[in-house]
Amino acid sequence: MTQDTSTYYVWIGGSCDYGHKERAGGAAVVIENNGSIISRDVISDLHTTEFRMMLTLMIKVMQEIPEGSDIVFLTNAAYIQNFDKAPTSKSANRTKSESKDANSLAISAEPQGRKARANSDLILQCIEEKKRHKSVGVKIVQYHKSPLLIETHNMATEAMAKIRKEFHQKLQ
Repeated sequence: MTQDTSTYYVWIGGSCDYGHKERAGGAAVVIENNGSIISRDVISDLHTTEFRMMLTLMIKVMQEIPEGSDIVFLTNAAYIQNFDKAPTSKSANRTKSESKDANSLAISAEPQGRKARANSDLILQCIEEKKRHKSVGVKIVQYHKSPLLIETHNMATEAMAKIRKEFHQKLQ
């Protein structure tokens, strides 16, 4: 991939452990500009998904990058391609059983039959933050051919494991 030196390339990955009751999620970014890595960041929380964490981190990145910039988020998570599409009543009210694929499943980890949350609050924030910039887009890249994407997933997984461990230590 040829990079434009004025564009911010934001490698973003996430991780979630759906197998635990506290379901920790994490997301991480590596930001490149002018051919150099300028920053890394990671977030995590309990009772969430990696997609919610990724959208939250996208908002943070768009707030921190100078206004009027060109930003490209690079990921293997097709879910975030719709970060700038206004939620519809249909997308916000999908139930888990109506989900069509693995990416859609991440819309909700709610019990069967309850109404899903399509992260509409975060998507609306992404739409607002996008307005501050010249352009913001998402490019899907192959995971195993992208060392920085692998790094973001590893960072997110470590953050997720750390918050889960801290949670269990507080319970003891």
